[in-house]
Amino acid sequence: MKKAKLLFKALLSLWIVYNILTMLVMPNVGAYFGRVTSKFITPYANTVGLNASWNFFSPDPAHTMYIRYVVRYLDEEGNETKESVEGFFPEEKNLGISSPFRKRELYAMRFMVIDPKRLRVLLGPWLCRQYPEATSIEMEHVIETVPPLDQVVTLKDETVKDLSQELQFIREYHSCTGGSDEEAL
Repeated sequence: MKKAKLLFKALLSLWIVYNILTMLVMPNVGAYFGRVTSKFITPYANTVGLNASWNFFSPDPAHTMYIRYVVRYLDEEGNETKESVEGFFPEEKNLGISSPFRKRELYAMRFMVIDPKRLRVLLGPWLCRQYPEATSIEMEHVIETVPPLDQVVTLKDETVKDLSQELQFIREYHSCTGGSDEEAL
């Protein structure tokens, strides 16, 4: 019993040291030590969410990411029967997220854009249930870039929002009427 307890303590200590090492290496994974240890540390860091680089805490934050969707209401001839609805996931696309529920939405959005098929398979049907009369949902992954600091300083008359670029990377379509998603593309 004493050997098992000692073994457990040793394994727990090694795991704690490994986690601390991961937290110290990941912010500067491009350094020599980070490059040498990355094949042992990076897969674990990616899995448990410890893969934040140094700019996570810097004055130059990460870009704003969200999914923009448009809910369409069309008749059989393709005429609009009701005005289209534009929405965002997560809804607070440009605000700080502090509640755990909103953070889950942000992580869900990131999970879905890793594989674009998930937008059609997961988000599309969910949005169709939220808008029962909808005929189709168009979804796109949007990234609003943060302008470089030197550009903001140089162009003082421009707002940061005006200097920001909006990039669309993934575009998916989901039919709420049971038609083929590929037909509309």
